[in-house]
Amino acid sequence: MRKVSRYSTVFLFVMMISISAYSESQPQTTDDWEIRLMPYFWMPSLDAEGTVGGPLGGSLSGNIDLSFGDVLDYLNFTAMGRMEAWNGKWGLTFDGIFMNLGADGSFQGRRGFVDFSLDADIRLGMADFGLTYRLFEERFGNDNLQRFVFEPYGGLRYSYLKEEIDLNINIAGVGSAGQTLGTSEDWVEPFIGGRVIWDLNDTWSLNVRGDAGGFGIGSASDLTWQILGGVDCKLSKNTTLNMGYRYVELDYSHGSGSDELGIDLRAQGPYLGLTILF
Repeated sequence: MRKVSRYSTVFLFVMMISISAYSESQPQTTDDWEIRLMPYFWMPSLDAEGTVGGPLGGSLSGNIDLSFGDVLDYLNFTAMGRMEAWNGKWGLTFDGIFMNLGADGSFQGRRGFVDFSLDADIRLGMADFGLTYRLFEERFGNDNLQRFVFEPYGGLRYSYLKEEIDLNINIAGVGSAGQTLGTSEDWVEPFIGGRVIWDLNDTWSLNVRGDAGGFGIGSASDLTWQILGGVDCKLSKNTTLNMGYRYVELDYSHGSGSDELGIDLRAQGPYLGLTILF
């Protein structure tokens, strides 16, 4: 595992603990706004089919199948986090994730007198800006400790995708040459979804959240959808431990020939986070 991956993970959990300690020492404000900050760490495996523009107006396609261990090996940088701001039944949400995967010289080979190597640079980022509403809330059970909540939401998602390959060729006695294939794209698309929360008691709760977006509108993806299921454990008045599983699919294509960029991505894995109430 690369050092940067270990350092990023350590930094994340140190930050979570530090923010938690700070929030415990601060008095709750008396205004109507409730802020929830959730740094989290998602541990996905990746399965993707990617296409980039190739030489002579053609295109190159390939498959990627990475376990979570492989993702950590290739991970150069990652950032993840969620924030919710509530005022009564209305809420504003933000959820962002960025991953930079690089494989320098990891793909090498030889065909006759020709030596070649590939350096891959893959970057994926998504930032969701949403508006949500607590449409249904009902308490039940002994002493009304259980609570069932349904919150539909919708908004805009900004996505960034980069697929770039540096191809280096060396012919013995002749020389070497290199070419960069691929490009990057970004786009904005609408999404809609909903979340269900079931508080079992004062400590434990279950939640499921899912949404879909893109729908081929303009330059958007053909379809981007995700579903998350988790268990929350309240550690104190202002902090909650979040554990669960997340599945994401992204189907995007743009351009043709040497300008083509496309990906059919499936990412899934557990996540661990900490929600801090301000």
